[in-house]
Amino acid sequence: MSDVGGPLDYYWRTISNAEYSSSFIGYWHILAVFSVISALFLVFLSVLIYRADPSKGKNRFMAFMLLTEAIRCATSMLYWLYSWPESYLSVLSNFRVVYYIMTLQLFFLYIFAPAFYSSKPWAKRISELFSDARLYILPLVCTIVILSMSAALGGKHVAIGDIGWTSCPSIGDGTGSTSSGDSMPFDVTCPESWSSTYPMTLSSPTLGPLTRILLFLPTLGAIFAALSINRIYSNNQSIEHNKSVEIKAVKLGFVGKAFLQIATILLLFTLIGILGESPTLDTHPFNPDEQVPKLLIAVGPLLPTTVVLAALFEGLVFTYAMVKNEVFGIDEKLRKGFTTTVFTGVFALLFLMATEAMEVVFDKGWLGGILIGLPFILFRKPILVYLSKVSTIIMPESFTSDEITYMELYKAAISDGLITDKEKSMLKIQANSYGFTDSRVEFLEAHCTKQSSEEE
Repeated sequence: MSDVGGPLDYYWRTISNAEYSSSFIGYWHILAVFSVISALFLVFLSVLIYRADPSKGKNRFMAFMLLTEAIRCATSMLYWLYSWPESYLSVLSNFRVVYYIMTLQLFFLYIFAPAFYSSKPWAKRISELFSDARLYILPLVCTIVILSMSAALGGKHVAIGDIGWTSCPSIGDGTGSTSSGDSMPFDVTCPESWSSTYPMTLSSPTLGPLTRILLFLPTLGAIFAALSINRIYSNNQSIEHNKSVEIKAVKLGFVGKAFLQIATILLLFTLIGILGESPTLDTHPFNPDEQVPKLLIAVGPLLPTTVVLAALFEGLVFTYAMVKNEVFGIDEKLRKGFTTTVFTGVFALLFLMATEAMEVVFDKGWLGGILIGLPFILFRKPILVYLSKVSTIIMPESFTSDEITYMELYKAAISDGLITDKEKSMLKIQANSYGFTDSRVEFLEAHCTKQSSEEE
């Protein structure tokens, strides 16, 4: 790592000099860091679901699913996380195998998920099968399948895809190699347009035949899960309220996952359409014989990014579905987190796009920052209100039977416009018996007051 300088110096050099028209590696580093942070957040959600009720097989199943998503996110863009030395190629190659093992594992988990919401005998047997320690045999099965198929197709570097590695100490000739041990199929030339980021190294993956198959599996699994859970909900109208909210939330999680996975596939087709073929080792910005289209620079990183966004959406909605009745106030916190994340993420994305567009057209990137920054500052409140409404649609208010009982008592107490000391005492005793915190009581009472004023 000493070849490219210290990590802080390197990141500052690449990110501060990132430009769509020349060196874009800084953007890729940002997306890779985002994928790792997202993975850590998904681990947190997984632990939250598990600890909400470890005795429930469904909680263990959902926690395991989010943990799988977390590992997949963490390994999705590791090759862009840093300017890795050549000795790390074998490590990056193995992590790519882990990514596709998790991809296959997710497919099976999606297929089995509806069984936890069906009352049919076969569904109960499946849910029982994946409710105990047997659930953790799945990674072993998926590992054996992926390694066996890779061996049958000529090895992991052929089946999953090779990783190209190039090193540029300065403008001019560079060096290159691959994770398979072969040499790069072109003479590495370090262009002048990237001079502000040198010295640096760049790792670039290719797509093997097994990779192309595995990319479709999570999408098919998510579609199957969404349709199956929707059918279960439609055929059983006698489901109690809390259960109904949970099923609808889980269905929405799978719908969102399927939608974003379809977007990933469309982006892949777009990328293939631009190149006329799947990315190969020749598709490289340091290949003097091939002009890499600028659209590829924009579309390429979005493939793994949509995978991460799909996992985050799924994680938030599943956590809401599983722990809203066990952890008081978690639904409100998840809604606020969703609103803040979307607002910040959209602002950051539009800010980068606008500054780069103004830089290319007028050579004044700061104009784009003003054009995007001012509306977000001036209309911050209405935008947040709108996003809050969207988050409520995705994760609607849901109360436990104890909370509903307390709210009915509170509504009765405020019906005459005055709460007596005796009524306050009774409400406090009721809240203590249910184990409500002061903040949760305030939220429930505020919700009742708001609801009463809207009815008037």
